[in-house]
Amino acid sequence: MKKIFTIFTLLFVIKSYAQSYYKNLFDEKHYDTSLGNSDSPDQAEFSWGVPAHLEALVLMYEKTKEKKYADALIRCIGNTIDRRDDLRGQVPGLSQIFDYRHVSGAAWSTNHYNVNANSGDPYSHFVHSANITYPMAKFAAIVKNDSTIQNKLYQLGGRYNNMTFKNIADDLKQKVKETLVYHEDQWKEESSPNPNGNIGYYKERDSVNVNSNPPIKYKGVIAPFNMQSSMGRVLVQMYRATNDQNYLKQLNKIANFLKLNTSVNSNLGSYTWEYWNYFVLRDDISHAALTVSFPYECFKYNIKNNANDSLYTSLDMERYVKSFTKDIYQGPLSIHDAVNYNGLKWNIKYHTINNLPPGNNTNYDAYVSYMWLYLSSEYDKKIYQIIADLQAAKNYYDRINVEGSSLTLALLAYYENFIVPVNTYHLWGEDSDWRGVAKGNFDGDDDDEFVKIRNYDGFMGTLEPYGKSFRPVTNSIAYGGSYNWKGLTAGDFFGDNKSEIIALSNHADFNKNGFYIFKIENNQIVEHSKFTGFGAESDWVGLATGNFISGGKDDLIAVRNYNKEVRLYKFNSTDPELIYFNQLNLPVNSKIKAVAVGNLDDDPKDEIVLLIDAEDYMQNGVYAYDIDDNGVMTLIDRSIGFGSASDWKGLAVGNLDGDGADEIIAHRNFDGDYKVFKLKESNGVKFLDNIGVESFPVLQTKDNVMCFGNFDSGSQNDELITLRKDGGIVMFSAAKVVKSPPSANKQSDPCKNELPEVLFSFLNPAYSNN
Repeated sequence: MKKIFTIFTLLFVIKSYAQSYYKNLFDEKHYDTSLGNSDSPDQAEFSWGVPAHLEALVLMYEKTKEKKYADALIRCIGNTIDRRDDLRGQVPGLSQIFDYRHVSGAAWSTNHYNVNANSGDPYSHFVHSANITYPMAKFAAIVKNDSTIQNKLYQLGGRYNNMTFKNIADDLKQKVKETLVYHEDQWKEESSPNPNGNIGYYKERDSVNVNSNPPIKYKGVIAPFNMQSSMGRVLVQMYRATNDQNYLKQLNKIANFLKLNTSVNSNLGSYTWEYWNYFVLRDDISHAALTVSFPYECFKYNIKNNANDSLYTSLDMERYVKSFTKDIYQGPLSIHDAVNYNGLKWNIKYHTINNLPPGNNTNYDAYVSYMWLYLSSEYDKKIYQIIADLQAAKNYYDRINVEGSSLTLALLAYYENFIVPVNTYHLWGEDSDWRGVAKGNFDGDDDDEFVKIRNYDGFMGTLEPYGKSFRPVTNSIAYGGSYNWKGLTAGDFFGDNKSEIIALSNHADFNKNGFYIFKIENNQIVEHSKFTGFGAESDWVGLATGNFISGGKDDLIAVRNYNKEVRLYKFNSTDPELIYFNQLNLPVNSKIKAVAVGNLDDDPKDEIVLLIDAEDYMQNGVYAYDIDDNGVMTLIDRSIGFGSASDWKGLAVGNLDGDGADEIIAHRNFDGDYKVFKLKESNGVKFLDNIGVESFPVLQTKDNVMCFGNFDSGSQNDELITLRKDGGIVMFSAAKVVKSPPSANKQSDPCKNELPEVLFSFLNPAYSNN
C-alpha cells in the first residue's frame, strides 16, 4: 500500500509541475540538446551564432539549475574549444588555422569580415573572442560560487567527458585566460582626469610590417563601445571566477572609458552615446544593447571602483533603462532605430519605416533589442513586455525568425513574470473603440473561443487562436455604431449546451437601452431577442456570466452606476428574469469601472469582482463579493488604498496559475500595470492578496478590454485576451504553464488514463499475481 501511495504522490507532482512557456518552447526547438554549430571548417559561425547559443544555455542553467542545460553547455563549449585556431589539429579531419600574421593562437579567426569579405587571410576579431569566452567564464563563475554543483559529473562525451564541473570550470578559466593573453597586444591605457583611475580600451590591430597587414578596414582604430563592453563582461565573469585583481583593474578602466563617452539626456533622464569615437555614427538598437550589457553586469555583481564604491549605481541603471523606454521606444509597436536618433522610425503595426512603406528587402534590425531584456530586472520591468510585444507581432516575426534564436527564447524565459504574449492580430484600426470581449463555446469543441464587439460600428465576431494569430469561428455581424455599447458576455443561458451572446447598449433612447441577445444558428450570429427599456441615465458598466443560482444554466450579472446597482438575472427558458438587484454602499463620488466573474475560492459557485474608482483612496480598489441563490451579494474583502487617479479600466478573472481557484487581473490606466490578486484564507478569514504585478508602458495597455478563457484545453491555465486601444488583439499565456491531464475519452480504462504506461502495467490484472 505504501508503494501505491508513493506512485500516486509522484503522479501528483508530475501532473502539477508548472513549466515556463518560453522554457517549453526552448526545449521544443531542441535548443536544450543542440550542439550549437556544424562540423564544417567555416569559422564564421563562431563570430555570433555559436556564442549566442552558448549564452542561451548558460542563462537557462542559471535560471533553472537543470543539469541538462549544463550538460548541453559543456558539450557545446568542448566542441567550440576543439575548433579554436591552435587546437583544431587535434580533431580528425581538421587542421590549425593561421591568421594574417601566420600565428595560430587561442582565438577563432575568420576572413568573413575582411575588407574583401570571405577572401584573404583570417583575422581574429577580439569581439568574437569575447562573445565566445563570455559563456565559458560565466559558467566557471557559477560553479565557483556554488559548492553544491562542483562535484557533479559530465558524461556526454567530448573534450570534458567524465570530468566534474569544478575541474571543467578550472580548465575553462585557463582557456579564457589564454584568449585574453592572445589579445593583450590590442589593450591600451591612457591617463585620465577621472578620479577613479585611468581609462583603458581595445584597438584593432595595425600593420607592423609589409608582411603583417591586417585585412580589415579600420586598422589601429579604437574599437566601438559595444565591443569594449563585450570584452568587459568577460572580465567581470573572470573576476568572479578567480578573484584576480588584475581583471578588476582592467574592467575598471573599460568602465572609465565608457563613462567618458556617455552623457545624460536631461529631457528624458536617459543616457546617450554614439557607436564609437572614431567618427559620428548612431549606436543602433542591437549594438547599443551590447554596449549596455557590461554596465549591467558590473551593477548586478556589485563591482567596485578604486574608491571601493559601486562602479555602476542604481542611477546609472535607471538612465540606461530610460535609454530604451523613453528614447528608443515611442509607443506600442513603434520604435526608433538607435539611441538619441529619430532618423529611422519603425512602425511594426503597419510595417512602415519613417511613415513610408518599406521596400521588399527592408527588414527591421534582426536583433531588435532582445539583449535589452537584461535590463528588465532593474527598475522598469516594462522593457520585457515592450520587447515581447514587438517580437510577437506578425509584421516582425514574418520577417525575422524570432524562434530561430535560442538566446532570444532564453532571455524571454529568464525574465518572464506572470504572462507572455503568444497570439496577436494588429490590423484592426485605432478607431475600433473596443467595448467588450467574452469567452464562450461557439463550435462545440473542448476549447473556449471569444467574442468581441467594437463601438465604431457594432461589429461583433467570434475568434479562436490559430497559429500565432486568430481565425473566425462563426460569421461576423455589424449591428450599428449608435448604441454606445458598454459590454459583452457569453454563456449557456438557454440550457442547450451552446453559448449565447449578450451585448449591452447604453443608448440615449430607453427603447434601445438594455440587453441584446444573440445565438449561433448554422454558424451565423443571429439576433434572438432584446430586453430594453432602461433609462438613459443608467450609466451601464458591463455584463458578466457565472454560476450563481443552483440549477445548471449560466446566470447573468448586469452592473450600472445608476444607484450603484448589481442586477442578477436567470433565464426562464430564453428570457431573462430579474432575481435581485443589489444597491451597493459605495461613496457618492465613486464609480464602478468594470465587472468580472470567476471562482475565487474553488467552491461550486462563482464570485463577483468589481473595480471601484473613488476620490477617497481608502475606497479605491478591487472588491470581491459572494452571492447566494437569492441574488444577495456579500462583500468578502477589498484591496484598497490605491490613488484616486488610478482610472481602473480592464478586469478579468481566470485560472492564471493552473491551480484550482481563479486569480484577478485588474488594469489601471494610470501606470499601465496589470495588478494580480488572489483570494486567500487565514484562520477562517478570507482576504484579497495582491500577489504581484505585470508592468506595461501606459500606452500599450491604455483602455484595454480583457477576459480570461481556456483557449487551449491542453493547458490547465486560462489565457488572457486583451483588446487594445490601437485596435490590436493580443492573447497572453500564463508564463508558468501547467499541462492538463489526458482527456478521459481518449482511453477506455480510467486507471490507465491517470497513470503512465509503465506504472499502469504493474496495476494491470495480468500482473496482479506477481
